[in-house]
Amino acid sequence: MSFRTYQSLFLIVVSVFGVVLSEKYRLCLVDGKGEYKRSARYCPKLDATDSQVECIVALDRLDCLRRIHKGTADFAVFTPEDLVAAANSQMDILVTNELRYFKEHQFEYEVVAVVSNHANIKSKHDLKNKKYCHPGYGYEADWIRILSNYFEASVVTPQCDSDLTITENRIKASSDFFGKACKAGPWINDPILDREMKDKYPNLCALCDVQDKCSMQDKYWGRRGSLFCLTDGAGEVSWARLDDVQQHFGLTPGGQEDNPDNFSFLCPDNSLMPVNSSTPCVWVVKPWSVVASTGNKATEIQKLISTLDHKERNTWKSSLLNLLEITYLNIVTLESPHSIEMYFHNAKGFLNANSFSGCHPPRTIRICTTSNIETAKCSWLRESAAVYGIEPDLDCLKADNTTHCMMALNDNAADIVMVPSDMVHKASKKYKLKTLFYETVPDTEKYIVVPVTRKDTTFKDLADMKGAKACFPVYDGVAWNTVKQTLHKEKLIGQCSRDKDVADFFGPSCVPNIPKTEEESLWKNCQSDFDGDFGALHCLSSGVGDVAFVSRNSIQKFVATQNVNSPGYREKLDNFNVICKGRNSSCHLSWAPVSQGMVRRNSTDMWLKDTFNVFMQLDGLFGKYYKDITSSFTMFGRYDGVSDVLFHDVTAKLREVPTIKNTDQMDLPYNQILEKEVICHSSSAHNVISFSFIISLFILQLFI
Repeated sequence: MSFRTYQSLFLIVVSVFGVVLSEKYRLCLVDGKGEYKRSARYCPKLDATDSQVECIVALDRLDCLRRIHKGTADFAVFTPEDLVAAANSQMDILVTNELRYFKEHQFEYEVVAVVSNHANIKSKHDLKNKKYCHPGYGYEADWIRILSNYFEASVVTPQCDSDLTITENRIKASSDFFGKACKAGPWINDPILDREMKDKYPNLCALCDVQDKCSMQDKYWGRRGSLFCLTDGAGEVSWARLDDVQQHFGLTPGGQEDNPDNFSFLCPDNSLMPVNSSTPCVWVVKPWSVVASTGNKATEIQKLISTLDHKERNTWKSSLLNLLEITYLNIVTLESPHSIEMYFHNAKGFLNANSFSGCHPPRTIRICTTSNIETAKCSWLRESAAVYGIEPDLDCLKADNTTHCMMALNDNAADIVMVPSDMVHKASKKYKLKTLFYETVPDTEKYIVVPVTRKDTTFKDLADMKGAKACFPVYDGVAWNTVKQTLHKEKLIGQCSRDKDVADFFGPSCVPNIPKTEEESLWKNCQSDFDGDFGALHCLSSGVGDVAFVSRNSIQKFVATQNVNSPGYREKLDNFNVICKGRNSSCHLSWAPVSQGMVRRNSTDMWLKDTFNVFMQLDGLFGKYYKDITSSFTMFGRYDGVSDVLFHDVTAKLREVPTIKNTDQMDLPYNQILEKEVICHSSSAHNVISFSFIISLFILQLFI
């Protein structure tokens, strides 16, 4: 073999070896809020030539799970709830290291039941009619609801009254079981329903310091609150974290509030144990957060992480440590990488927290989706809801489009669908649906209907547009129905707005998707690319139309396009003029939210409360105002890189009214526009019925 051949082989080997050496482990990172935004500060330092790790920034922790599963990331930090979701989805990842506050503590916390020795409680069977001190609700980031409810789920006989919501069944079961209790804080996310339940089951607030409020400001609310409720003599049994119990009774530093000899642990096996026992009996534990990795790299990543040290400063390893630990102080290396099932083997009660028997048949909310990616996101929403104990359960059913989903609801094959505002009228009128909640958004994202003309036109108001060529985004949408009702309101068309009346008012126009009826003038000017807001603006800018009725927010987007093939590419904002008659500060005819969750109109009040409560809980856990350090799952944001999947990215919150907050005072909401149209049609129908009834009476009199 020649020297050149050896030289070539050597270069190939060096090149391949260099590629292997340069390959980095990919850390999937989720930025938190405020001080917990870490990527910009630490990720650049991982670009050092000697670094073995690089950052991949993801939207949420379950996004990291999917990336590791797909092989586009190698490791990340997860909570135990994330691991349950991964196990339920049969994802093959391994736990390599634990992230602990205190190195010597095996679990993040352990939960125990403490009873007064004077209460004559010897076993779980003696708890009936006793006084119960619960830590309350409202701080789920510190103590998840499913663990705070674990004791009641273990000792209280469940109820399944078909006339009550699942939440009320649980509340009623506890109310019937315990004589009195203090369960302060929000039982239900909706304040009105929460107050209703507290008024209906007052004994569950009877031990609170301020019974009628039963709030998060109560003396007995919070982790130590349930113990003060017990040792003050108000209650007889307390559900509390073990570390708080040990501190409360002076067994660890922090101040002794009472003599531990007066109290005992009530054990799951129906025995009692002294509070100062060295091996307390625990009901359920919360494992630590962990570093988990793809299986084929777990051992290497575990070794790498085990070398990280707080003594190092200003190195890529110290940056990696800062990215991993967040609020934790110690990284503990497991003996070997564990499967999720193995990791939870000693975590007493944690995997069983969701397995308590529910009602049969189980109640399920069936969400209708319209694409594969919507179904995928919905499935992760379902898994996330289950892990956090949200009931009723969710299910995801796929249809071809929103119309087919509305048909499915009408046929009772699905329960809820997200409907864009342009289809709300059709959903209500044809498929007998009604709105359960709205996706509320900032003003800059609302659908705000305005009349738009070219800058050289002389229109001053709607009356001037008689005979004008109009451009609409879609038939039966927000703009179309708004203009019909506004023309009727301003007495520019007949008593009840009809398509024919609008056709008679405007000249040849374009209303995409309008049925090809005798009103030919309403679709005569339509071209293939005139649908939607951009299509209506194109209809206007091309000179086909004289006025376009579109969302105000779409004008800026139309002219800002970077696509050279877009009709708005060469347009400028100054080319358009919004007609304003001084009817309001923003010159709009109506406004609508981007979308709304719709259900069958004949749904029972019980079902509506259950379903609304579920979506409010989902919003609280996975919406824009999540309470955790980082987001577990993102309801309102991109999913696998795609925008507006199932919900819109811009959604701020789900609410039962279309406004983003109570101070949102923008007038002319679209839902009121539709209500007025219904009244108009109902009035006409009533007149026809009344007239027919009078004629019948007249004919009857002739034969008497």
